[in-house]
Amino acid sequence: MSARDANYGVVDPDLLVKGVEGLRIVDASILPIVPAAHTQAATYAIAERAADLIKETWRH
Repeated sequence: MSARDANYGVVDPDLLVKGVEGLRIVDASILPIVPAAHTQAATYAIAERAADLIKETWRH
């Protein structure tokens, strides 16, 4: 994951794949740094964020 306007990284902060329309990646592979603790908690946080983003997209 990287900043929306960065030339590096594959996924932007909205979990959308750069250069592809409508494709989100929702798993631990988008973490820029592997956490020192369980990766499960970080993965749950990504999934919750993705759920909110997807719901917001479908409301419009």
